[in-house]
Amino acid sequence: MNDANPKVSSPAANALIYMTLIAFLVLGMFAGWRSHRNAGLFLKAIKSQSVWSLSLNFLAVNIGSGIFFSLPEVGTIAGITGVFAYAFAAGAPLFLFALVGPLFRKHNAKQWSMTAFIMERYGRPLHILYGIICTLFVGMYMVSELTTIYSVFQLLTPLHPLAPMIVICVITTIYTAFGGVFASLMTDAIQCILIFVLIIVAVITVGVSVRPSRDDIERAGLVKPTKMGGELFVILTLAIAFSDMYHQGFWQRTFASRNDRDLRWATFNGFWLVFIITALVGMAGPLAAWSGT
Repeated sequence: MNDANPKVSSPAANALIYMTLIAFLVLGMFAGWRSHRNAGLFLKAIKSQSVWSLSLNFLAVNIGSGIFFSLPEVGTIAGITGVFAYAFAAGAPLFLFALVGPLFRKHNAKQWSMTAFIMERYGRPLHILYGIICTLFVGMYMVSELTTIYSVFQLLTPLHPLAPMIVICVITTIYTAFGGVFASLMTDAIQCILIFVLIIVAVITVGVSVRPSRDDIERAGLVKPTKMGGELFVILTLAIAFSDMYHQGFWQRTFASRNDRDLRWATFNGFWLVFIITALVGMAGPLAAWSGT
């Protein structure tokens, strides 16, 4: 292992990647075994998720490629204020689904997505327009996620990223096609548990090994409130809130809650989970600046 640029060895990287993928394939197929004979569970998973399962799913749908690059970078530009603004903006839009979700569930009990509601309420033209916007949104989202995975493999392993990326796409497609929405919800919940484990390990490691001096912290100037950080509380919150309206994952989870009370508690729990995880990851930026790395 090169100390200047530490990477996981090829055998360890292959074992970790493919064992994880096999585990998620088994989990997804198990979920599919439960759901593939039930069209409602397969396509909609309506009223199938408890509070904590849904809370973890709201975290999963919020945690994407942005936490690896843009979030720490915000910390180096807008300081700690920017990190907390980003964390707040990422989680706060969940409360919109707690407010409007019960209304959709009450008046459109058989629907399970915003596209279906728009088709019924406004007709084909707006339905097509909304579908195009959602398709473009999901396309850009998928490209950003795959680009991040490629970059992470390049950074942390000596492997060529293309092969494991293709396997990831194939396995995800297999268990999603077999298990539908229900398989996606189950695997997302497990992913969040793994995120907690990794975050705890990372926090302990950073706390033990990274100890910037007071002079370095004051010299970087990232502790003081910044104008940009304050502006991000408004601008980023509105931007993410409107983009979430075109993300079908949020609507699927809204309709998957067992009842309105569970939905409200899940959005509340999800907000704090997103806020805490995002804030912890975002602090990597200021910590790197304080340490001179």
